[in-house]
Amino acid sequence: MRTTKRHSRQEQLLLVSGKVFAKKGYHATSISDICKKANIARGTLYLYFDNKRDIFDTLIKQYISDMLSAITKFHSDQPLKPQFNKNVRAFIEVIIKNKDLTRIVASEAVGLDSEFDNQLIHFYATLVNYIEGALLLLKKSEEIPKTINAQLLAYSIIGLLKEVSYQWALDHGNLVELDPLLQNIRQFKLDGFMQFSGE
Repeated sequence: MRTTKRHSRQEQLLLVSGKVFAKKGYHATSISDICKKANIARGTLYLYFDNKRDIFDTLIKQYISDMLSAITKFHSDQPLKPQFNKNVRAFIEVIIKNKDLTRIVASEAVGLDSEFDNQLIHFYATLVNYIEGALLLLKKSEEIPKTINAQLLAYSIIGLLKEVSYQWALDHGNLVELDPLLQNIRQFKLDGFMQFSGE
């Protein structure tokens, strides 16, 4: 019971911290800012986290974990293309659901320091490898043209998702045309995507 209560309290503090970081930025945010927003004493916060960096690190890891968890493995006994499209849509849904964390990752975590950079590099490399592998399966099953360069298309898809997130973050989540843009991405279909021949 105590462990559950502690976890719940920690999640609440992370939620509040995410909002403060998203609004003020990592460097401008202080422990006092977070405590004030959470309406707690500094000593209470230190029961759950060592410092500001620990909070930020936990938020980034949580975001990455949510993203990777949204991706499901392919089932070879089912059509591959709908499974691929479903994963792309699930990725976008995580971005929308975690508005504050998306803003943080897109505009705060990049270039913060080498440790965070390495986390993000590994994260994006994992996504690219997964998408490339999925595209190769789709080519093998002839569900997409064999002329598609799987690696280039994988990077293109990740680039699309990253840029949408980044532009959204720059405008503090209020990008005027975000809704129709995300709607188009949700309806993503490999058939109509640009084909890279690699030639």
